[in-house]
Amino acid sequence: MKKFLFTFLIGFILLCLNLGSAQALPLFSRQTGQNCVACHAGGQYPELTPYGRYFKLTGYTIGERTTIPVSVQFVGGAATSTNGNNGTGQVHQSGKLEPNYLFLDVGGKIFDNFGAFSQWYYASDEQVSGKGSVPNQNSFAADVQDWRYADHYVGNSADPVKDIIWGASLNNYAGVTDVWNSSPMWMYPYMGSTRNSSTYGLPFSTRLSAYSIHNPGYGVYAYINKNFYAEADLYQSGGSGAFSWLTYPASNSNPNNSPVYLQGVNPYVRLAYQSDEHAGHNWMIGLLGANINQYSSCNTVSASASYRGAALTCNGPVNSPALSAGTVKFQDRAIDGQYQYLVDPHTVTAQARYTKENISDPTGILYSNPNNTTNSFMSKVSYVYDATYGAAVAFQNITGTSDTYYGTNAVSGAALNPNSTAWIPSIWYQPLQNLRLTYQYTAFTKFNGGTINYNGLGTNASANNASWLYLWLAM
Repeated sequence: MKKFLFTFLIGFILLCLNLGSAQALPLFSRQTGQNCVACHAGGQYPELTPYGRYFKLTGYTIGERTTIPVSVQFVGGAATSTNGNNGTGQVHQSGKLEPNYLFLDVGGKIFDNFGAFSQWYYASDEQVSGKGSVPNQNSFAADVQDWRYADHYVGNSADPVKDIIWGASLNNYAGVTDVWNSSPMWMYPYMGSTRNSSTYGLPFSTRLSAYSIHNPGYGVYAYINKNFYAEADLYQSGGSGAFSWLTYPASNSNPNNSPVYLQGVNPYVRLAYQSDEHAGHNWMIGLLGANINQYSSCNTVSASASYRGAALTCNGPVNSPALSAGTVKFQDRAIDGQYQYLVDPHTVTAQARYTKENISDPTGILYSNPNNTTNSFMSKVSYVYDATYGAAVAFQNITGTSDTYYGTNAVSGAALNPNSTAWIPSIWYQPLQNLRLTYQYTAFTKFNGGTINYNGLGTNASANNASWLYLWLAM
């Protein structure tokens, strides 16, 4: 498969070079007839411009339906770590050029009011946290799924509501519906190596984070007078029902990809205020929240050193939900914001989000403590010149209570905490709108609660630093 991917890569580069200065040709660009920079700030996909947000909120239906509604993307490169791994014992890529992801995108305009962004991916040798040296070998999976019905009303100057977009979405992640890049699903870094999880930043995340709630969700939203946005979604377990394709290939028989079992329906709410545009400036401030009640699976409980609840009876397959153990309750509350300056040839964007998460685990399914708290701050600022040369730097920080879930100090035996800090600078060159070459570095100043010898085995936080040089192609 690797040989195929590299053959595809070389062919793809040649094709892109033949495109010369022509507009990029991913699915949505062909449909709308617009260049990539119309929807993406400085061509910095996936960051959206006001037009890109409008396109998504109206259900991906602007333009004419294309005959072949398909795009493909390829991501590959070379990653290295200071210590050759990220502290989990996984053997990581060490400067070797390798493919990482192959994405298949389908959808766009289906009917006048109905469209979709349906992304699938093939991950090469993807590392899976907590699975030791067992990689999630060569998996094909449902990635981002966002199927929308939307309508748009434009009134006259006398109407109190002059402009309203409303719609409904079927999706598979909390926050996948968002149009500002300060929510967890779409925030920088936009890509990380499948062979080194440190390239994604902090080793811990909240439930209101990208990929934490991988289950079918359905919701409604409204965007009023181009200022006020409100959205409410409900998420429930995918199981083996009609919507199980949204979480493919999660199944009871896949040890690297067991389903995430939720109790009942779990709400996600998003509110935002978007400013009017003045001389290229626009900004947004918003709130996000989610309540998640999550079962564990039988094999997770049996493998968890911190589990201290009653003995379980699991009558189903090894990954079946451990219903008798109760649930872990996650309550996430976040405030976020975004700023954009979009005047050719300059593009400046900045995003920030603060999240407080309360965790209740009274029966000890995952955690040693019955109650834990984390506080995380994520931010990023970037500059792009002429949609060609770009640079960004991100700051990430998380603090929280100590718990053996995070491991213990080998010398003192004390429980570790999630306290970690990372800086992620990057530079990129984008000779064509659909081809980007990026160098991205992750520098940890704190890891697992310490800067020096955080685990009692002489490991410093900087040992987890990682660099990644990668190519991202789309057509």
